Amino acid sequence: MMIKNTLIAFVLAGVLSGCSARSGHTRNVGYDNGYDIDSESPSTPEEYQADNSPASPTALTCNETEALLKVRYSFSEDEWNSFRPGSTWGFRRFLRVQGNSMHYDNFEDVMDYEGCLPKEECSEIIVAGLPTSAYDISFDGKSVDIGAEFRFDGFNPVTSTTVGACEEKEPPTCKDEEALVEVQYWSGYFSYPTQQFRVEDSNGGDILTGPGNNMTRYTLKETYACVPKDNACYTFLIGGEQVWDVNFAPPTSYSIAFDGQLVSTNDALPFDSVRFGGSCKPLCNQDNESLVELFMLTNNFQNQEFEHEWSLSVANHKDSSGAIPVGSDISPLVHKNICTPKGSCSSFLLSNPIVPFETVWNNETFNATFIPRPTYSLAMDNITYRKVQLSSWTDLNQTTNMGSCTVDGLCDEQSQDLFDLELHTPAKFESPWWGNEMPYVSSWPVPSIDWNFGYTFAEEWRLMRLLQSSDYINTNMAYELDSRYRTIECVPKGGYDMSFNLTSSFSNLFNTTSQTFPAVETHSVKKNGVPLLDSIFVDHVLMTPFGTNCFQSNNTLSGGAIAGIVVACVAALAAIVGLIWCKKRQNQQEKGEEDPLHESLL
Repeated sequence: MMIKNTLIAFVLAGVLSGCSARSGHTRNVGYDNGYDIDSESPSTPEEYQADNSPASPTALTCNETEALLKVRYSFSEDEWNSFRPGSTWGFRRFLRVQGNSMHYDNFEDVMDYEGCLPKEECSEIIVAGLPTSAYDISFDGKSVDIGAEFRFDGFNPVTSTTVGACEEKEPPTCKDEEALVEVQYWSGYFSYPTQQFRVEDSNGGDILTGPGNNMTRYTLKETYACVPKDNACYTFLIGGEQVWDVNFAPPTSYSIAFDGQLVSTNDALPFDSVRFGGSCKPLCNQDNESLVELFMLTNNFQNQEFEHEWSLSVANHKDSSGAIPVGSDISPLVHKNICTPKGSCSSFLLSNPIVPFETVWNNETFNATFIPRPTYSLAMDNITYRKVQLSSWTDLNQTTNMGSCTVDGLCDEQSQDLFDLELHTPAKFESPWWGNEMPYVSSWPVPSIDWNFGYTFAEEWRLMRLLQSSDYINTNMAYELDSRYRTIECVPKGGYDMSFNLTSSFSNLFNTTSQTFPAVETHSVKKNGVPLLDSIFVDHVLMTPFGTNCFQSNNTLSGGAIAGIVVACVAALAAIVGLIWCKKRQNQQEKGEEDPLHESLL
C-alpha cells in the first residue's frame, strides 16, 4: 500500500477531565510536523508534549478539499490496565495517521482525535494495542468500518483502516472464468521487509511477487491478480532469514485468499508453501516415492552473480544434482521439490561458494571475496531435518541425512554407530516468559528445545557437543507447532561414555529443577535402529546413555541371559550416577560448599 507522506502534526487542544472513562476529550490536528513512529526520537521533547490549554468551544472546521477524521475512545482506566499486563517498549500503544504517530504510554495520554485530511487522497489510520471495541472511526461524518487486523502483542491487535479516495487500491474485477488471488503482507514492527513471497503457476511462472526491498513499519501491502479458475493449481511461497519472537516486537504476517476464500494466514514463520486452486495433484507418487522439499533465501548484498551447487545421493539409486543461480535479476527465494524412492536413505549436500569480486576504495580497485549467508530449510515427507543459516568458513559444504538410513548403509560399522533422534512439538505452546499462547515454539529469551550429544564426561565442550540442536534448527529459527523434526548422523563408537542430553531450558530461565519439557510432546533416540529407553534426570537434564537398551526383549535369549543383561545395564546406569554424584561432591568441596549427603540425583 502506498501511503502519502503528508506532514501532519498534532496541534493539541482539549483538557483532561476527572472522568474514569476515556471519551469526549478532543485533540485537534492541523498541518505541522509531528513525531513519526519510524523515527528514533523527536528532534526536541516539546514536539511530543501535550498542550493543556483549554479546548476551543467551536468544532474543527475543514476546507472544501478536506474532510474531518474522528477517532473516539471509550474505555475505563481499569480496562486500560487490563489490555496488556506488563506492557513493554516494543508494544507501546499508538495511533498513527498518514505516518505521524501519537503514543499512548499511560491512560492519561489517550485523547479523542480530530484532524482534517484531503478528500482526494487515500489516508491510512493505524491503531495499535487496543481492542476494536474500545474505539470507533468516522470520516466526513460517516462511520468507517475498522479494517484489517494483525497480531500486535498477543492480547490486542493492530488495525489498518483506509479513508478517502482509495478506489485505486480496490482489487480488480475478474472475468467469470477467472478467480481473484489476493495476498496481504503486513510489515509489523520492522522498517524493512523481513521476508519475500511469490505466487507461482503450475509451470513455475511468477504471478505475484513482493513485498520488494522497501517497506515502512506497520504497513499493509496488498497485491492482486486474476487467474484461470478451472483446472489450475497455484503455489504460494514465502521465506525469510529468521523468526523475530512475537513477544519482542509485533511480527510480520501474511494472508492469502483465492476466489474469495481464505487459503492460509500466518505470523512470522521463516518458510512456508501453500498449494491451492482445486486441481492440485500430489507432487510425487505417494505409493513408492518420498518428497524432499528445499527452501532457500539468499540475500545478495554484493549484487554479484554466483551459484549454490547441490546434490542428492540416494542409496542404491542414481544421484541427482543441480545449481541454484543467484543474481540481481533473480528472485532470492528458491523452492525445489525432489521425488526420491520411498524407504531409501538420502543425503543432501549444499555447497556455499567463495565469491570473488572487485571493490573500489580511494580510487583504487582491489580484489576481494565474500561468502554468502543463505538460509535454508530441508524436509522429507513433512519431517524437517534442517533449518539453518550458513554463515562461516566451516559451513561451505553441509550434508543432511534423511529417510530410512541404516548403520551398514550410511556409516562405517567398524568405527561408527548410527544416531537417530526424532522430536514432535505440541499443538499448543505458551511462552514461559509472558504466559501467552504462541504461534510457534519460540527460541527467545532461551532456546525452548535444547539438546546435545557427545562424550558425557569430556572436559572440552566440543567433545561434549559433537552434535547439538542449534546445528539443525538455528536459534534464530523457530519450531512449528504439531510438527516433527529429525536428526540422523554417524557418530564415533562409544557405549556408555556417550549420551544424549535434553535440557529443560525453562529450568535455567526460572532457576528451578523442573523435569518437564513443554516444548517437546514426544521424542525418541535410537542407536543403530534400536530405541534407547533408559534415561535418568541429572538436575534439569534428561540424560540417555548411548548404550545397549536395557529393556529390549530378545526371544532368542534365555530368561537368565535377559536377567543378566538387565542387571548389567542397571549396574552401568548406577555407575554413571555414582560418577556424576562424586564429581558434584568434589566440585562442592573445592568451592567450600556444604556437602548435602542426603541429596539425590535421581
